[in-house]
Amino acid sequence: MAVGEMSSILRELERLQDRISLLGSDDSVEKHALLARQETLRTRAARLAEDVDAACSTKDLLIQLASLRHRREVLQRQRHGPGGSGPGQSSSQVDERIARIRSLLEARGIRVH
Repeated sequence: MAVGEMSSILRELERLQDRISLLGSDDSVEKHALLARQETLRTRAARLAEDVDAACSTKDLLIQLASLRHRREVLQRQRHGPGGSGPGQSSSQVDERIARIRSLLEARGIRVH
């Protein structure tokens, strides 16, 4: 159920972003309403993501953690390698996700370093 709701939220967020980008400077009232709705949807999506994470098996969380750590290493190499940082997910987003998964695992009595 959470996955279906998340898909619905993401579709609506996409539509909202399209509408916001089409608004002119004289549409501030409508823009404000759309931005408020966007924030509400983002908050709901974040809560759903937490629920999905909490429902994951310990094994799945450990796999995700390993994948995220690898992604962080790649991002760090890109940032410090020739040409500087490239586009894509920031290491702070990856770090936040790692912290969330570590917290869930620790709540289950599993310590990870």
